[in-house]
Amino acid sequence: MIRKEFLIVHKDVLPPYYMRVVEAVYLIEHENKSVSDVCKSLDISRSTFYKYKDKVFELTGEYGRKAILSFKVENEKGVLSSILNEIAEYGGNVLTINQDMPIHSLAYVTITIDTQDLTVSVYELMGKLKKIQKIKDVSLVAFE
Repeated sequence: MIRKEFLIVHKDVLPPYYMRVVEAVYLIEHENKSVSDVCKSLDISRSTFYKYKDKVFELTGEYGRKAILSFKVENEKGVLSSILNEIAEYGGNVLTINQDMPIHSLAYVTITIDTQDLTVSVYELMGKLKKIQKIKDVSLVAFE
Protein backbone atom coordinates (compact mmCIF):
# COMPACT_ATOMS: atom_id res chain seq x y z
CA MET A 1 0.00 0.00 0.00
CA ILE A 2 1.32 3.45 -0.92
CA ARG A 3 1.14 5.80 2.06
CA LYS A 4 0.26 9.43 1.49
CA GLU A 5 1.30 12.31 3.75
CA PHE A 6 -1.98 14.20 3.51
CA LEU A 7 -5.62 13.47 4.23
CA ILE A 8 -8.76 15.41 3.47
CA VAL A 9 -10.82 15.60 6.63
CA HIS A 10 -13.99 17.58 7.24
CA LYS A 11 -13.36 20.33 9.77
CA ASP A 12 -16.35 19.24 11.88
CA VAL A 13 -14.44 16.19 13.14
CA LEU A 14 -11.36 18.19 14.14
CA PRO A 15 -10.76 20.08 17.38
CA PRO A 16 -11.75 23.76 16.99
CA TYR A 17 -8.21 25.02 17.52
CA TYR A 18 -7.18 23.76 14.06
CA MET A 19 -9.48 26.26 12.34
CA ARG A 20 -8.30 28.95 14.73
CA VAL A 21 -4.72 28.25 13.64
CA VAL A 22 -5.77 28.60 9.97
CA GLU A 23 -7.45 31.91 10.81
CA ALA A 24 -4.40 33.04 12.79
CA VAL A 25 -2.09 32.38 9.83
CA TYR A 26 -4.40 34.41 7.60
CA LEU A 27 -4.51 37.35 10.04
CA ILE A 28 -0.74 37.37 10.45
CA GLU A 29 -0.01 37.13 6.72
CA HIS A 30 -2.75 39.41 5.36
CA GLU A 31 -3.50 41.90 8.12
CA ASN A 32 -0.01 42.31 9.65
CA LYS A 33 -1.16 41.22 13.11
CA SER A 34 1.37 39.96 15.63
CA VAL A 35 1.41 36.29 16.66
CA SER A 36 0.78 37.25 20.30
CA ASP A 37 -2.22 39.45 19.49
CA VAL A 38 -3.78 36.92 17.14
CA CYS A 39 -3.32 34.01 19.54
CA LYS A 40 -4.84 36.02 22.36
CA SER A 41 -7.84 37.14 20.29
CA LEU A 42 -8.50 33.61 18.97
CA ASP A 43 -7.93 31.94 22.34
CA ILE A 44 -5.11 29.64 21.27
CA SER A 45 -1.68 29.30 22.80
CA ARG A 46 1.42 30.37 20.94
CA SER A 47 2.72 26.81 21.22
CA THR A 48 -0.45 25.49 19.52
CA PHE A 49 -0.04 28.08 16.77
CA TYR A 50 3.60 27.20 16.11
CA LYS A 51 2.96 23.46 16.34
CA TYR A 52 0.26 23.50 13.64
CA LYS A 53 0.85 26.63 11.51
CA ASP A 54 2.69 24.67 8.80
CA LYS A 55 0.54 21.55 9.11
CA VAL A 56 -3.10 22.72 8.82
CA PHE A 57 -4.40 24.36 5.63
CA GLU A 58 -7.67 25.11 3.94
CA LEU A 59 -8.13 23.22 0.70
CA THR A 60 -7.64 25.48 -2.33
CA GLY A 61 -7.04 24.92 -6.04
CA GLU A 62 -3.44 26.05 -5.64
CA TYR A 63 -2.65 23.82 -2.65
CA GLY A 64 0.47 21.77 -2.98
CA ARG A 65 1.95 23.59 -5.94
CA LYS A 66 4.94 25.33 -4.37
CA ALA A 67 7.52 24.20 -1.85
CA ILE A 68 10.39 26.20 -0.39
CA LEU A 69 13.41 24.10 0.52
CA SER A 70 16.38 25.30 2.53
CA PHE A 71 19.82 23.71 2.13
CA LYS A 72 23.07 23.84 4.05
CA VAL A 73 25.80 22.71 1.66
CA GLU A 74 29.56 22.61 1.45
CA ASN A 75 30.91 25.47 -0.62
CA GLU A 76 32.25 23.46 -3.55
CA LYS A 77 31.76 23.58 -7.30
CA GLY A 78 28.90 21.54 -8.69
CA VAL A 79 26.82 21.17 -5.51
CA LEU A 80 24.08 23.55 -6.65
CA SER A 81 24.09 21.91 -10.07
CA SER A 82 23.60 18.49 -8.44
CA ILE A 83 20.62 19.80 -6.46
CA LEU A 84 19.00 21.31 -9.54
CA ASN A 85 19.56 18.14 -11.59
CA GLU A 86 17.96 16.00 -8.86
CA ILE A 87 14.92 18.30 -8.66
CA ALA A 88 14.54 18.21 -12.46
CA GLU A 89 14.93 14.42 -12.55
CA TYR A 90 11.79 14.05 -10.41
CA GLY A 91 9.74 16.61 -12.32
CA GLY A 92 10.24 19.65 -10.10
CA ASN A 93 10.30 23.07 -11.73
CA VAL A 94 12.66 25.55 -10.03
CA LEU A 95 11.00 28.94 -9.58
CA THR A 96 13.58 30.80 -7.47
CA ILE A 97 17.11 30.26 -6.15
CA ASN A 98 18.76 32.29 -3.42
CA GLN A 99 22.28 31.54 -2.21
CA ASP A 100 23.90 33.42 0.65
CA MET A 101 27.58 34.22 0.89
CA PRO A 102 29.50 31.14 2.15
CA ILE A 103 30.67 31.25 5.76
CA HIS A 104 33.26 28.77 7.12
CA SER A 105 33.03 26.69 3.91
CA LEU A 106 29.24 26.33 4.18
CA ALA A 107 26.70 27.93 1.87
CA TYR A 108 23.00 28.38 2.58
CA VAL A 109 20.65 27.99 -0.38
CA THR A 110 16.89 28.47 -0.59
CA ILE A 111 15.04 27.05 -3.59
CA THR A 112 11.35 27.42 -4.42
CA ILE A 113 9.97 24.69 -6.65
CA ASP A 114 6.68 24.10 -8.40
CA THR A 115 5.68 20.61 -7.26
CA GLN A 116 2.71 20.09 -9.57
CA ASP A 117 4.55 17.62 -11.81
CA LEU A 118 6.70 15.90 -9.18
CA THR A 119 6.84 12.14 -9.63
CA VAL A 120 7.60 11.67 -5.91
CA SER A 121 6.31 13.41 -2.79
CA VAL A 122 8.13 16.49 -1.52
CA TYR A 123 9.35 14.46 1.46
CA GLU A 124 10.70 11.71 -0.79
CA LEU A 125 12.45 14.36 -2.89
CA MET A 126 14.01 15.81 0.26
CA GLY A 127 15.28 12.34 1.19
CA LYS A 128 16.88 11.95 -2.22
CA LEU A 129 18.44 15.42 -2.00
CA LYS A 130 19.91 14.63 1.44
CA LYS A 131 21.84 11.75 -0.14
CA ILE A 132 23.76 14.07 -2.46
CA GLN A 133 27.39 14.38 -1.40
CA LYS A 134 28.31 17.74 0.14
CA ILE A 135 24.73 18.46 1.32
CA LYS A 136 24.69 18.82 5.09
CA ASP A 137 20.98 19.50 5.63
CA VAL A 138 17.68 19.94 3.75
CA SER A 139 14.54 21.31 5.36
CA LEU A 140 11.07 22.28 4.22
CA VAL A 141 10.50 25.96 4.95
CA ALA A 142 6.99 26.22 3.53
CA PHE A 143 4.52 24.27 1.42
CA GLU A 144 1.70 26.06 -0.33
